[in-house]
Amino acid sequence: MATIQLVYASAANKAFTENELRDLLLKARANNSAIGVTGILLYHNRSFFQVLEGTEEKVDPLFEQIKSDPRHSKILLLSRSNIEHLNFAEWSMGFVDLDRMAAKLPGFVKLLKANSSFLELQGDSKLVGRLIDGFQDGKWRQSVRQ
Repeated sequence: MATIQLVYASAANKAFTENELRDLLLKARANNSAIGVTGILLYHNRSFFQVLEGTEEKVDPLFEQIKSDPRHSKILLLSRSNIEHLNFAEWSMGFVDLDRMAAKLPGFVKLLKANSSFLELQGDSKLVGRLIDGFQDGKWRQSVRQ
C-alpha cells in the first residue's frame, strides 16, 4: 500500500463561525482517527487548505467524500504524491484559523495577501510546498489546535 499526501483547496460557501469550525474538526478528527488518516486543515478568508496523509486506499475515498460536502465548492486538487513517511503523524487533523493567526505566524503574510484565498495556490507548487514546510519544520506548529 502506497502512502500518499493529498493537498487541496476549496472555497467555503459561507463564513464559518468558531463553533462550526469546532464541530467540523471534531467530526473530521474522529473519522480520520478511525481510518488512519492524518493531516492539517487551514482556514483563511472563507477558504480551506487541507493536507491529508495515509494509504491511498484510505485517502482517495475520503477525498471523494470531501468533494461532495455541500459546505464548500471550487475544490482544487493542488498536489497528490507518494511519500515515504507521514509529515503530520501526530495529528488526526491539526487546525489553524489563519484569519486569527496570520499576523502571529512568521512568513505567512508573505505567502498570501490578506484578501486572498487558498484557491490562488492552484498551479503554484512551490508556494504550496512552502506552506506545508512551514508546519513540517515547526515554525507554525505552536499555532496548531489539536
